[in-house]
Amino acid sequence: MDIRCPFLKEEKVAFCRAFPIKKMLPFDRLYLKDNLCFKKAHLCTHYQERGEKQDVAGKVCPFLEVGGVIYCEVYPVKKMIPASCFKLECPCTTERYVECPAYKGIAQGDLSCDAVEVSKVRGFLFDDTMYHHKGHLWLQRLNGKLRVGVDDFAQWLLGEVEEITIPSQGSRVRCGHTLVRLRCVQGTAEISSPVSGTVVGVNKVVAADRSVINTDPYGQGWLVEMQPAAGEAARLGQGGFLCGSEARRWLEAEVDQLYALVQTEVGVTMSDGGEPIRDLKQVVGPHQWSLLIETFLQRKED
Repeated sequence: MDIRCPFLKEEKVAFCRAFPIKKMLPFDRLYLKDNLCFKKAHLCTHYQERGEKQDVAGKVCPFLEVGGVIYCEVYPVKKMIPASCFKLECPCTTERYVECPAYKGIAQGDLSCDAVEVSKVRGFLFDDTMYHHKGHLWLQRLNGKLRVGVDDFAQWLLGEVEEITIPSQGSRVRCGHTLVRLRCVQGTAEISSPVSGTVVGVNKVVAADRSVINTDPYGQGWLVEMQPAAGEAARLGQGGFLCGSEARRWLEAEVDQLYALVQTEVGVTMSDGGEPIRDLKQVVGPHQWSLLIETFLQRKED
């Protein structure tokens, strides 16, 4: 998990300290051989006015400043900020970047900013507004239907998804039976449906680009929309379905169990600071991965 916004960019720039306007230019786009700032004769009028008494013959102009800046790739105005701000506790360089309206607008796609309230629990993104199932699926009510997807914990365990099989529109799905089959780099995972019903919508974005399951699990990474069978919607908030603070406490317990399992059964020490290992496949093999999938994502109904 990263603790800086993916839209935060850094670039090396150059500008003239003698020029009235501090216009920053990308350093790698400067034509160094033709640029007056690098000419030994120092013919620039701004140098002549402010630097004629300096003995800098044969050197780069002393008013040429080169440094690093950071900026937001998606914000309407490209405001350049000194790269030293990386050291500051600003939202862009902490886990709080998920609260940024600009980030939400891109990450959530066609969902409104109010539709997703994402925070973090022990390093994993978490949405308080949705129902969470013990198999690490989330469910959201939408005009009498249920939208279903995998949570951030699940997508992290799955890793890179190479192929996904989802029931076609109109298919009937039974609770406890396979809802989605995902072929990943480490193996194949089958995740059961938390409710019975009829598939009335399939996410075409996921079908075209499976990576959104990893990059935006609560937004564009949703899987299917279902018309729940009679009585199924009433089960939300009961039994294996959790929401709000109760779901948060459950996820905290899940992370504790994950850490304990990884360190004892799998034999890998998790990183310090409450953040999970960024790329699980680098430290666990297919057999160990299957153990984690079976433990957390393939639980049977009681």
